[in-house]
Amino acid sequence: MPPILLAIVLAWLALVPAALAQSKKPAVPPGRDPGGVAVALLSGGIDYTLPQIAGRLARDGEGELIGWDVEAKDRLPFSGEGKGTAVALALLGSGDARLVAVRVNPADPISLGRGIAFVAHTPARLAVLATLSLAQDNWEPLRQSAAHFKGILIIAPAEGASSIPPSILALDNVLAVEPPTADGGEGAGQRAVAAAGRTAAFLLAREPRLDAAALKRRLTETDSDPMWRARR
Repeated sequence: MPPILLAIVLAWLALVPAALAQSKKPAVPPGRDPGGVAVALLSGGIDYTLPQIAGRLARDGEGELIGWDVEAKDRLPFSGEGKGTAVALALLGSGDARLVAVRVNPADPISLGRGIAFVAHTPARLAVLATLSLAQDNWEPLRQSAAHFKGILIIAPAEGASSIPPSILALDNVLAVEPPTADGGEGAGQRAVAAAGRTAAFLLAREPRLDAAALKRRLTETDSDPMWRARR
């Protein structure tokens, strides 16, 4: 086989598993926008076929999902595994929010940055990061994205992420949260960001003119929530 043809065949074969995986993703259930404060969730994907989630998905005027899969470059941010679905269910528990689902790679700062850029073109002014798995020297793309899209309050898990650089924590639109106690158990960090997201949605529903910086200040001053606290 000629070298060029061999290279084409090998490249095509490399794409087959990814293409097959994408073809297995379920369609988004039909529905209409439920209203409420739009909250973006950046995670490894969610199971949007669950009725509790499908009914709270943010949609456009045609009923199409307002969401994105950064990794697959499609409008099906699905995953049947991972922590995204649990965080989504916790976020939506209050009934104040509608969900803008964005699938990213939590270990890739460029993927996270692209996710935030997508959120900036949606109705969401809140972006909850379900998890963070960045190396110590790999934060700059995320910092630049957060600094550029100042109108979005980014709520990130501080649990296990004490190396988040001060240059990011100091941004007016980045809030790191953690469980109120160190013995919260597995998943306490995800519960904390979900609870903080619910509180932020509650505040925005009642004071829609709050900008990201003012919202961060209000959340930082909140000391009575039993589920989370701000990392100062």
